[in-house]
Amino acid sequence: MSTFILGQASVHTSNPPNPTHAHHSIPAPDRSLVTLSDGKSLHVELTGPASSDLTPVVFVHGLGGSSATWTPLLDVSGLAKTRPVLTFDLEGHGLSPLYTTNISIESYTENVKNVMDGAGVQRAVIVGHSMGGLIVTTFAAKYPERTEKLCKPPSHTHLPRPNQRPPLKVLIGPVKSFAEAGVKALGARAEAVRTGGMSAVADTVAASGISQKSLASRPLAKGMLRASLLATPAFGYALACLALTKALDPDYAAIGVPTLILAGDEDRTCPEATVRFLEGAIGGAKVVTLRNVGHWHIVEDVEGTARELRAFVG
Repeated sequence: MSTFILGQASVHTSNPPNPTHAHHSIPAPDRSLVTLSDGKSLHVELTGPASSDLTPVVFVHGLGGSSATWTPLLDVSGLAKTRPVLTFDLEGHGLSPLYTTNISIESYTENVKNVMDGAGVQRAVIVGHSMGGLIVTTFAAKYPERTEKLCKPPSHTHLPRPNQRPPLKVLIGPVKSFAEAGVKALGARAEAVRTGGMSAVADTVAASGISQKSLASRPLAKGMLRASLLATPAFGYALACLALTKALDPDYAAIGVPTLILAGDEDRTCPEATVRFLEGAIGGAKVVTLRNVGHWHIVEDVEGTARELRAFVG
Protein backbone atom coordinates (compact mmCIF):
# COMPACT_ATOMS: atom_id res chain seq x y z
CA MET A 1 0.00 0.00 0.00
CA SER A 2 1.33 3.42 -0.92
CA THR A 3 0.57 7.03 -0.23
CA PHE A 4 0.92 9.23 -3.28
CA ILE A 5 1.75 12.85 -3.90
CA LEU A 6 -1.24 14.09 -5.85
CA GLY A 7 -0.50 14.20 -9.56
CA GLN A 8 -1.82 17.57 -10.69
CA ALA A 9 -1.50 19.44 -7.44
CA SER A 10 1.35 21.06 -5.63
CA VAL A 11 2.09 20.46 -1.97
CA HIS A 12 1.64 23.59 0.15
CA THR A 13 4.64 24.03 2.42
CA SER A 14 6.44 26.86 4.07
CA ASN A 15 10.22 27.26 4.06
CA PRO A 16 11.76 24.48 6.17
CA PRO A 17 13.10 25.61 9.53
CA ASN A 18 16.81 26.29 9.83
CA PRO A 19 18.35 23.21 11.51
CA THR A 20 20.76 25.44 13.41
CA HIS A 21 17.77 26.78 15.33
CA ALA A 22 16.20 23.40 16.08
CA HIS A 23 16.01 24.21 19.78
CA HIS A 24 13.36 26.85 19.06
CA SER A 25 9.71 25.75 18.85
CA ILE A 26 9.30 26.15 15.08
CA PRO A 27 6.37 24.10 13.73
CA ALA A 28 7.18 21.79 10.84
CA PRO A 29 5.25 22.46 7.63
CA ASP A 30 2.15 20.34 7.11
CA ARG A 31 3.16 18.41 4.00
CA SER A 32 -0.30 16.90 3.72
CA LEU A 33 -1.76 20.23 2.57
CA VAL A 34 -2.29 20.20 -1.18
CA THR A 35 -2.77 23.41 -3.14
CA LEU A 36 -5.64 22.98 -5.57
CA SER A 37 -6.61 24.78 -8.77
CA ASP A 38 -8.66 27.40 -6.89
CA GLY A 39 -5.66 28.31 -4.73
CA LYS A 40 -7.00 26.69 -1.57
CA SER A 41 -4.81 24.20 0.30
CA LEU A 42 -6.69 21.26 1.80
CA HIS A 43 -5.56 18.21 3.73
CA VAL A 44 -5.72 15.33 1.23
CA GLU A 45 -4.69 11.68 1.46
CA LEU A 46 -4.58 9.32 -1.53
CA THR A 47 -3.83 5.71 -0.59
CA GLY A 48 -3.98 2.37 -2.33
CA PRO A 49 -1.97 0.33 -4.83
CA ALA A 50 0.37 2.13 -7.21
CA SER A 51 -1.65 0.80 -10.14
CA SER A 52 -5.17 -0.60 -10.24
CA ASP A 53 -7.89 -1.07 -12.85
CA LEU A 54 -10.56 -0.62 -10.18
CA THR A 55 -12.47 2.64 -9.85
CA PRO A 56 -11.20 4.95 -7.06
CA VAL A 57 -13.40 5.58 -4.03
CA VAL A 58 -13.76 9.15 -2.72
CA PHE A 59 -14.97 9.67 0.87
CA VAL A 60 -16.67 12.91 1.99
CA HIS A 61 -17.06 13.38 5.76
CA GLY A 62 -19.85 15.20 7.53
CA LEU A 63 -20.30 18.02 10.03
CA GLY A 64 -17.66 17.77 12.75
CA GLY A 65 -15.82 14.99 10.95
CA SER A 66 -12.57 14.79 9.00
CA SER A 67 -10.61 12.40 6.83
CA ALA A 68 -9.84 10.50 10.05
CA THR A 69 -13.55 9.67 10.36
CA TRP A 70 -13.04 6.99 7.73
CA THR A 71 -10.01 5.28 9.28
CA PRO A 72 -11.90 2.45 11.06
CA LEU A 73 -14.00 1.76 7.97
CA LEU A 74 -10.99 1.68 5.66
CA ASP A 75 -9.11 -0.63 8.02
CA VAL A 76 -12.00 -3.11 8.29
CA SER A 77 -13.17 -2.95 4.66
CA GLY A 78 -9.68 -3.28 3.17
CA LEU A 79 -10.73 -1.16 0.18
CA ALA A 80 -7.33 0.53 -0.08
CA LYS A 81 -5.66 -2.85 -0.61
CA THR A 82 -7.17 -3.16 -4.08
CA ARG A 83 -8.06 0.31 -5.36
CA PRO A 84 -7.19 4.00 -4.91
CA VAL A 85 -8.92 5.64 -1.95
CA LEU A 86 -9.16 9.43 -1.64
CA THR A 87 -9.99 11.11 1.67
CA PHE A 88 -9.71 14.79 2.57
CA ASP A 89 -10.79 17.43 5.07
CA LEU A 90 -13.43 19.89 3.92
CA GLU A 91 -12.51 23.56 4.20
CA GLY A 92 -12.54 24.60 7.86
CA HIS A 93 -12.56 21.00 9.13
CA GLY A 94 -9.75 18.77 10.35
CA LEU A 95 -6.40 20.04 9.07
CA SER A 96 -7.83 22.11 6.21
CA PRO A 97 -7.69 25.89 6.73
CA LEU A 98 -10.72 28.15 6.40
CA TYR A 99 -10.39 30.61 3.52
CA THR A 100 -13.75 32.40 3.53
CA THR A 101 -16.81 32.92 5.66
CA ASN A 102 -18.94 32.30 2.57
CA ILE A 103 -19.26 28.57 3.22
CA SER A 104 -22.08 26.61 1.59
CA ILE A 105 -22.94 23.11 0.45
CA GLU A 106 -22.07 24.35 -3.04
CA SER A 107 -18.59 25.50 -1.93
CA TYR A 108 -18.01 22.12 -0.29
CA THR A 109 -19.09 20.50 -3.56
CA GLU A 110 -16.34 22.45 -5.31
CA ASN A 111 -13.91 21.14 -2.66
CA VAL A 112 -14.79 17.63 -3.85
CA LYS A 113 -14.36 18.50 -7.52
CA ASN A 114 -11.05 20.28 -7.01
CA VAL A 115 -9.64 17.51 -4.82
CA MET A 116 -10.57 14.94 -7.48
CA ASP A 117 -9.03 17.13 -10.19
CA GLY A 118 -5.85 17.53 -8.17
CA ALA A 119 -5.58 13.79 -7.66
CA GLY A 120 -6.23 13.06 -11.32
CA VAL A 121 -9.43 11.17 -10.43
CA GLN A 122 -11.88 11.67 -13.27
CA ARG A 123 -14.58 9.26 -12.14
CA ALA A 124 -15.18 7.65 -8.77
CA VAL A 125 -17.42 5.78 -6.41
CA ILE A 126 -18.35 8.51 -3.92
CA VAL A 127 -19.23 7.89 -0.28
CA GLY A 128 -20.73 10.60 1.91
CA HIS A 129 -21.71 10.64 5.59
CA SER A 130 -24.40 12.96 6.98
CA MET A 131 -23.71 16.46 5.60
CA GLY A 132 -21.28 14.68 3.29
CA GLY A 133 -24.29 12.83 1.88
CA LEU A 134 -25.91 16.13 0.89
CA ILE A 135 -22.60 17.28 -0.60
CA VAL A 136 -22.34 14.02 -2.54
CA THR A 137 -25.85 14.24 -3.99
CA THR A 138 -25.26 17.88 -4.93
CA PHE A 139 -21.99 16.87 -6.62
CA ALA A 140 -23.61 13.96 -8.46
CA ALA A 141 -26.43 16.16 -9.75
CA LYS A 142 -24.01 18.86 -10.92
CA TYR A 143 -21.22 16.61 -12.22
CA PRO A 144 -22.90 13.33 -13.23
CA GLU A 145 -20.00 12.37 -15.47
CA ARG A 146 -17.65 12.31 -12.46
CA THR A 147 -19.70 9.92 -10.33
CA GLU A 148 -19.66 6.16 -10.75
CA LYS A 149 -21.47 5.10 -7.58
CA LEU A 150 -22.88 6.88 -4.55
CA CYS A 151 -23.44 5.82 -1.00
CA LYS A 152 -26.70 7.73 -1.34
CA PRO A 153 -29.71 7.49 -3.71
CA PRO A 154 -29.94 7.86 -7.52
CA SER A 155 -32.99 8.72 -9.60
CA HIS A 156 -32.60 6.99 -12.90
CA THR A 157 -29.83 4.88 -14.33
CA HIS A 158 -28.25 5.59 -17.66
CA LEU A 159 -26.72 2.96 -19.88
CA PRO A 160 -23.01 2.46 -19.24
CA ARG A 161 -20.52 2.66 -22.05
CA PRO A 162 -19.30 -0.71 -23.34
CA ASN A 163 -17.05 -2.52 -20.83
CA GLN A 164 -17.77 0.13 -18.20
CA ARG A 165 -19.66 -0.45 -14.97
CA PRO A 166 -22.36 2.08 -14.10
CA PRO A 167 -21.46 4.72 -11.51
CA LEU A 168 -22.23 4.29 -7.83
CA LYS A 169 -22.69 6.42 -4.75
CA VAL A 170 -23.09 5.53 -1.08
CA LEU A 171 -24.95 7.70 1.42
CA ILE A 172 -24.38 6.91 5.10
CA GLY A 173 -26.97 8.65 7.29
CA PRO A 174 -27.48 11.32 4.60
CA VAL A 175 -29.32 14.54 5.27
CA LYS A 176 -31.50 16.68 3.02
CA SER A 177 -32.53 20.32 3.35
CA PHE A 178 -33.82 21.01 6.86
CA ALA A 179 -37.31 22.07 7.90
CA GLU A 180 -37.85 25.09 10.17
CA ALA A 181 -37.18 23.23 13.42
CA GLY A 182 -33.90 21.85 12.11
CA VAL A 183 -32.84 25.25 10.80
CA LYS A 184 -33.46 26.82 14.23
CA ALA A 185 -31.56 24.05 16.01
CA LEU A 186 -28.57 24.38 13.69
CA GLY A 187 -28.58 28.16 14.10
CA ALA A 188 -28.62 27.80 17.88
CA ARG A 189 -25.78 25.28 17.73
CA ALA A 190 -23.71 27.64 15.56
CA GLU A 191 -24.22 30.44 18.09
CA ALA A 192 -23.32 28.15 21.01
CA VAL A 193 -20.07 27.18 19.28
CA ARG A 194 -19.31 30.78 18.34
CA THR A 195 -19.56 31.92 21.95
CA GLY A 196 -18.46 28.81 23.85
CA GLY A 197 -16.27 26.82 21.48
CA MET A 198 -16.66 23.16 20.60
CA SER A 199 -16.77 22.10 24.25
CA ALA A 200 -20.17 23.81 24.46
CA VAL A 201 -21.76 21.19 22.19
CA ALA A 202 -19.42 18.18 22.07
CA ASP A 203 -21.00 16.15 24.88
CA THR A 204 -24.59 16.78 23.80
CA VAL A 205 -23.98 16.12 20.11
CA ALA A 206 -21.94 12.99 20.83
CA ALA A 207 -24.57 11.52 23.17
CA SER A 208 -27.56 12.36 20.98
CA GLY A 209 -25.91 11.12 17.81
CA ILE A 210 -25.58 7.46 18.77
CA SER A 211 -27.99 4.67 19.70
CA GLN A 212 -29.01 3.55 23.18
CA LYS A 213 -26.96 0.38 22.74
CA SER A 214 -23.94 2.43 21.74
CA LEU A 215 -24.36 4.62 24.82
CA ALA A 216 -24.65 1.56 27.06
CA SER A 217 -22.12 -0.85 25.60
CA ARG A 218 -19.96 0.87 22.98
CA PRO A 219 -17.96 3.40 25.00
CA LEU A 220 -15.50 4.02 22.19
CA ALA A 221 -18.29 5.27 19.93
CA LYS A 222 -19.14 8.28 22.10
CA GLY A 223 -15.47 8.88 22.91
CA MET A 224 -14.39 8.88 19.27
CA LEU A 225 -17.25 11.16 18.26
CA ARG A 226 -16.53 13.58 21.10
CA ALA A 227 -12.83 13.64 20.18
CA SER A 228 -13.68 14.34 16.55
CA LEU A 229 -15.92 17.24 17.51
CA LEU A 230 -13.39 18.76 19.91
CA ALA A 231 -10.72 18.56 17.21
CA THR A 232 -12.88 20.50 14.74
CA PRO A 233 -12.10 24.24 14.40
CA ALA A 234 -15.01 26.03 16.08
CA PHE A 235 -15.46 28.75 13.46
CA GLY A 236 -15.42 26.22 10.62
CA TYR A 237 -18.00 24.09 12.44
CA ALA A 238 -20.27 27.07 13.10
CA LEU A 239 -20.12 28.12 9.44
CA ALA A 240 -20.94 24.57 8.38
CA CYS A 241 -24.01 24.63 10.64
CA LEU A 242 -25.12 27.87 9.00
CA ALA A 243 -24.43 26.40 5.55
CA LEU A 244 -26.86 23.60 6.37
CA THR A 245 -29.53 26.13 7.40
CA LYS A 246 -29.37 27.59 3.87
CA ALA A 247 -28.97 24.30 2.00
CA LEU A 248 -31.33 23.41 -0.80
CA ASP A 249 -32.03 19.95 -2.12
CA PRO A 250 -30.25 19.17 -5.39
CA ASP A 251 -32.10 17.94 -8.47
CA TYR A 252 -32.30 14.35 -7.28
CA ALA A 253 -33.84 13.29 -10.60
CA ALA A 254 -30.57 14.28 -12.31
CA ILE A 255 -28.61 11.69 -10.35
CA GLY A 256 -28.39 8.70 -12.63
CA VAL A 257 -26.15 6.34 -10.71
CA PRO A 258 -26.77 3.32 -8.48
CA THR A 259 -27.04 4.49 -4.90
CA LEU A 260 -26.87 2.81 -1.51
CA ILE A 261 -28.51 4.53 1.45
CA LEU A 262 -27.14 3.13 4.69
CA ALA A 263 -29.53 4.00 7.51
CA GLY A 264 -29.51 3.49 11.27
CA ASP A 265 -32.72 2.46 13.01
CA GLU A 266 -32.07 5.01 15.81
CA ASP A 267 -30.77 7.83 13.61
CA ARG A 268 -32.53 11.03 14.66
CA THR A 269 -30.58 13.19 12.23
CA CYS A 270 -31.52 11.04 9.25
CA PRO A 271 -34.83 9.49 10.38
CA GLU A 272 -36.86 7.02 8.37
CA ALA A 273 -38.90 9.82 6.78
CA THR A 274 -35.73 11.31 5.29
CA VAL A 275 -34.53 7.90 4.12
CA ARG A 276 -37.84 7.20 2.39
CA PHE A 277 -37.90 10.66 0.82
CA LEU A 278 -34.45 10.13 -0.66
CA GLU A 279 -35.31 6.62 -1.76
CA GLY A 280 -38.32 7.93 -3.67
CA ALA A 281 -36.61 11.03 -5.04
CA ILE A 282 -33.66 9.13 -6.47
CA GLY A 283 -34.86 6.12 -8.39
CA GLY A 284 -33.09 2.80 -8.04
CA ALA A 285 -31.73 3.47 -4.58
CA LYS A 286 -31.08 0.53 -2.30
CA VAL A 287 -31.76 1.05 1.41
CA VAL A 288 -30.02 -1.00 4.10
CA THR A 289 -30.82 -0.33 7.76
CA LEU A 290 -28.34 -1.23 10.50
CA ARG A 291 -29.91 -2.23 13.81
CA ASN A 292 -29.05 -0.56 17.13
CA VAL A 293 -27.23 2.19 15.24
CA GLY A 294 -27.73 5.95 15.43
CA HIS A 295 -26.18 8.56 13.15
CA TRP A 296 -22.54 7.43 13.40
CA HIS A 297 -22.56 4.05 11.66
CA ILE A 298 -18.78 4.05 11.20
CA VAL A 299 -18.03 3.97 14.93
CA GLU A 300 -21.21 2.21 16.09
CA ASP A 301 -21.12 -0.75 13.68
CA VAL A 302 -17.97 -0.59 11.59
CA GLU A 303 -18.18 -4.27 10.64
CA GLY A 304 -21.74 -3.93 9.32
CA THR A 305 -20.90 -0.70 7.50
CA ALA A 306 -17.81 -2.28 5.92
CA ARG A 307 -19.78 -5.36 4.89
CA GLU A 308 -22.45 -3.34 3.08
CA LEU A 309 -19.89 -1.03 1.48
CA ARG A 310 -17.80 -3.91 0.13
CA ALA A 311 -20.89 -5.69 -1.21
CA PHE A 312 -22.12 -2.57 -2.98
CA VAL A 313 -18.82 -1.33 -4.38
CA GLY A 314 -17.84 -4.82 -5.56
